[in-house]
Parts: sequence; C-alpha cells; structure tokens
Amino acid sequence: MQKNKTLILVDIDGTLISPGMAPRQSLSQAIQEDSGEILDFEVEHFAGLTDPVIVENALTRLAYDPNRINGKVGKIIERYLELLVENYPKSNDKVLFPGAVSFLEFLKSSPFRVGIITGNVGRGARIKLSPFGLLEYFSFGVFGSDSADRNELPLIALKKVSEQFSECFEPENVVIIGDTVYDVLCAHRNGMKSVVILRREEWRKKIESEKPELIVKSFEPLDILRYWFYSELSL
Repeated sequence: MQKNKTLILVDIDGTLISPGMAPRQSLSQAIQEDSGEILDFEVEHFAGLTDPVIVENALTRLAYDPNRINGKVGKIIERYLELLVENYPKSNDKVLFPGAVSFLEFLKSSPFRVGIITGNVGRGARIKLSPFGLLEYFSFGVFGSDSADRNELPLIALKKVSEQFSECFEPENVVIIGDTVYDVLCAHRNGMKSVVILRREEWRKKIESEKPELIVKSFEPLDILRYWFYSELSL
C-alpha cells in the first residue's frame, strides 16, 4: 500500500460556497409535507451539522414522537433532495466564494489527495457543487450519508482512500478545511490539522478557543494559504 504525504478534506457550505436559501426552503417544505407544520431554519440549525442530524433536530423541535423520528429522517431527506434538484439550479442567491477556484487549483497542482468532507448527503453535495463546476477538483468524498456523526467522517475518509486508491495517510498528515467550530473539533478529535475560513466574525471566539492551526477570513490572498501549506506541510 502506498503511503502518500498529505490528504486534504474540504467542507462545502460556508467554505467554498454559500448555497443561498434554496436548501433550507426545500428542507422546510419537505418537513411541512410530512408534519403539516412550517418550520423556519436559521444558520445555527445548519452550520457544521450533518443532514440527518439537522432533520432529526427539526423533528424534535416539532415534538415528534422520538420512536418515530428515525423512520422519518430518510424519507424527509429523499423528499428534500427531490425539491433541491428542482429548486437549486433556478435560485439566484447561491454564491461561489472569491478565491475558491484559485485555491482548488493550487491544491490540484500540489502533491495532495483532495476530497470533500461535508454534512450534506452525497447527492445533495453534488447538486450544490455542480453549478459551479467544482466536482472535478475532488477525487472522492465523505458525506452525511456515510455517517450522521461528523466526527466519524475523517476515519471513513481514510478507509475510502485505502480502498479506492491503495493509499495510507497518517492522521497528522490530514488537513480539514472548514468554516465552523465543528470542523475544528472534527479534525482535532481525529488527530488531524484544521484550517478555518472564518466567514462570520461572531464565531471567532469559539473557533479560536479550539486552537485551529490556521484561521483566515478568505481564500484571498492565496499567498497566505500557500505559504502555510508549504511551510507547515514541508512541501
């Protein structure tokens, strides 16, 4: 088995893109169709969580019978995806963050294995990335459909690269790039490095308390990230 140098895992929502309102509206509709109740979602109901946990939390807020929740989550996610594939391409508020493509080009040109790590289920991630042409930058991914527990995703990623590419990475040679404190916790609980793209200044204190290896406010200027990768990872 080949032992490669560095594995980079990149989050989607809030890191590479802002998906706009279509995902939360689609999920709200899927839940309303099942429950008959309208549920409004705020950022804190989504940020850093996997899709199954988001739905489970929503049903708990609606006082669903706990014994019924597990049986409902998959059904609601399937309906959400049906609505998302219809609504997302037509939405005009989804945004590709400045510098994201340049950063992905940098990763592509460097000696890294690059994958997705996201709470989105697999199909949802592909729907969100497709309009921006970003799927080509990733050779694999780990998703909320692999585990509802975000902290399990990095180890699933190591298993996937072993099975798909016959590659082995030490945890200290894995970097998780995200935008929330959950991304930092996910990295550090698995002995991995964390890079945070700080999109919300009000999250800074909580993120800094977990001591990520690097915090930047944007992919621009790319020189800051490039310097960190080359110095920290000894490229």
